[in-house]
Amino acid sequence: MKNFIKKNYNLNPKKIYKKNNQYFFFSNSEKIYIIKTKKDKDELNKLFQLSNELYKYNIPVMTFILNNNGEYLCKKDSDSIILLKNNTINDNENITLDDIFKYNINTDIIKEYNIVSEWEKNIDDLENEMTEYNKEFPTIQNSLDYFIGLSENAIQLIKNIKIINDSLGHNLYLNEYNKDNYNNPLNIIKTNRMYDISKYLKYKFYFDVINYDELYYVIKNNINDIDNLIFFFSAMLYQDDYFECVKNILNGISEEKELLIYIKNINKYEELLKYIKDNLHNIKYIEDITWLDY
Repeated sequence: MKNFIKKNYNLNPKKIYKKNNQYFFFSNSEKIYIIKTKKDKDELNKLFQLSNELYKYNIPVMTFILNNNGEYLCKKDSDSIILLKNNTINDNENITLDDIFKYNINTDIIKEYNIVSEWEKNIDDLENEMTEYNKEFPTIQNSLDYFIGLSENAIQLIKNIKIINDSLGHNLYLNEYNKDNYNNPLNIIKTNRMYDISKYLKYKFYFDVINYDELYYVIKNNINDIDNLIFFFSAMLYQDDYFECVKNILNGISEEKELLIYIKNINKYEELLKYIKDNLHNIKYIEDITWLDY
């Protein structure tokens, strides 16, 4: 890889590091990430344009590095390689609400993320895959119906609103939730402004300490936007991180014990959902979810 970078980019990394399954090196004190991508050229072109636009607004997104031919995409054997320059001073810090608000920008550069279609596909694919198993994966078998039930509630609820995709978000799972991935333009999607907030609060719940003052602030700051609050509650109901963990288990990447963080916290997570529901007064569709009241 060192020779590949030197030949194609005229950079000379002394050492290539690995952290959080990402490879990077330093050049003139700048941190450069080496990314393998399967995204097509058209999508990459849009993300290249988007990252440059965001950088002009002083948003610390990573930016593409051009190779010796003035292109950002290189081929190495069967892999497509891009280099991204880190533009964050303290990339080891935790993501905050202020980081999320910086990406609250509407743009037509990239297409809207169809969240309902994605949610439905995730459940359908998983249910179809699980038909291949009988008594294998007992932890999955004993918990899957519950998490699918929550997620079907989320889909039913979100279908009652007109989804306004008015912001940039990040398509990240909990095991990817760090500044490195957050500022990587390949993870950016166009979605509703509440999407990233729900991801942030889920991470705080499972891997940190959730701040109920922050949660209350999010609710009150959107109290006059019913559709956004319904989107937010739906996103908190939907169990994408559990599903991703199941997929990794079925693909031999993870062990079943990694599901326990979700299973052991079922009661506490229901308390979180109930707190949100209780503070979303008189929103009909949310009030109709009565099982949380028992």
